[in-house]
Amino acid sequence: MYKLATLLGAFKYEFLMQVRRPWLWITMGLIQLIILGFMFRTPGVIPMIQHLKNAPLLATTAYWTNIVNYLLPVAVAILIADRLPRDKRTHVGEILTTLPGSSAARLWGKYLGSTLATLLPILIFYSVGILVIFVQTLNAEVFLFSIATFATIILPGMLLVGAAATALPAIIWVPLFQFLFVGYWFWGNLYKPRGIPTLSNTLLTPAGGYMSRGFFGVTVFPVDQANALQGIESMLLLLGLAALIMLALHGYQKWQLHRQ
Repeated sequence: MYKLATLLGAFKYEFLMQVRRPWLWITMGLIQLIILGFMFRTPGVIPMIQHLKNAPLLATTAYWTNIVNYLLPVAVAILIADRLPRDKRTHVGEILTTLPGSSAARLWGKYLGSTLATLLPILIFYSVGILVIFVQTLNAEVFLFSIATFATIILPGMLLVGAAATALPAIIWVPLFQFLFVGYWFWGNLYKPRGIPTLSNTLLTPAGGYMSRGFFGVTVFPVDQANALQGIESMLLLLGLAALIMLALHGYQKWQLHRQ
């Protein structure tokens, strides 16, 4: 019970700290404007939006989910990357080690709080798109479809991105991690294999192509074929890898503490 209270306390603190950062909203807003700019400059997009009622509703919802997940995970990683180094720089981490409570619970609270807070602007942006689809189709099923697509396509990968952005800056310089992650995202998620080895067509891509193609039959990511079983496998791999990263980070922190 005390561990749960520690986790919830850390979660609330990290969530509020992150959601109050102006750069969270500025960065997300700029990338969302870039996404909309690319959309509306693409020929045929505006007429398509005006005639959404003629398109399959589930496929339309999944496409919108894919678009939201195309670039915004990069912003999530960049905005979370400084959370642990900031604690070290301000000596907050040293103070927390003197307090009662589980260090693992505090770490998980930090990870979940900062990750879900960073997802809040994405959820708002996503919901606006879902409302546009509803206005065009007048079919309330879009709200159920949106929950399913968000939970399966976006959320597992974002949890992995949040875990990586929490853990890796503990061992490498934050700007270096941010630079490398941007390169990784384009190479490992958006690059269609053309002779250069890439992770973009494997089950380990957090962009969610396997879940989108396997569960809903469509994707904008370079996954040409996938079935529901592969979608489940990809989702479980992403969530399992996120948990392993956080367990490894906790072990690394305990090792550092024993060395001091």
